[in-house]
Amino acid sequence: MWETLSAFLTHPVTATILLLVGIVGIAMELLFFSGGLLALGGILGFGLYFLGYYLAGFASFGDLAIFGIGIVLLILEMVIPSFGILSVLGAICLFGGVMLASSDPQQASISLGIAFFLAIVIVAISFKYLQHRGTWNRFILREQLTTDKGFTSNPNKMNYLGKQGEALTPLRPAGTAQIDGQRIDVVTDGSFISRGKPVEVVQVEGTRVVVREIIIKTEV
Repeated sequence: MWETLSAFLTHPVTATILLLVGIVGIAMELLFFSGGLLALGGILGFGLYFLGYYLAGFASFGDLAIFGIGIVLLILEMVIPSFGILSVLGAICLFGGVMLASSDPQQASISLGIAFFLAIVIVAISFKYLQHRGTWNRFILREQLTTDKGFTSNPNKMNYLGKQGEALTPLRPAGTAQIDGQRIDVVTDGSFISRGKPVEVVQVEGTRVVVREIIIKTEV
């Protein structure tokens, strides 16, 4: 039974598919923040990949440790602004663990290359067609809403100008804040603002609400 499962999971086609699921899941979680669902799918894909080679006697605990470090670094990237440093280190650990766990590094590199290329295509298509739907557009900058495109500005947004509130999500630079008792989508001027920080609306353009962090000075 275990030999059959191992042979199936380590087959080049299966291994490539599992790597593809892993890469797409992790990448889309970092880009779109699905609350961990996409990351869970990605970890499952990588996990089955390692399971196959572990059952075959090739993957060691050291390989799993390197892979685990990569997962931890990617999780830290979602809560600690590192300007991509943790993401790069995490990706290196993930791919390094994948290569070390394989019985044939050359075949593993081919499978990884194919999976990486297909992942780029899938993520690009997803970003193009899903960025304006549901929670996806909460974390990306929106297109300019002009009247020639059929949009009209919402005068009620001007009521938020000068109002203060609190960031409900990390603003990187887009996210959600509570202003004047209402949850609204906001953006910063490019700076990162952590969740829970006090913010102030400094600019309103149509439906685009720009905020900045309120720096509270403490008396010495």
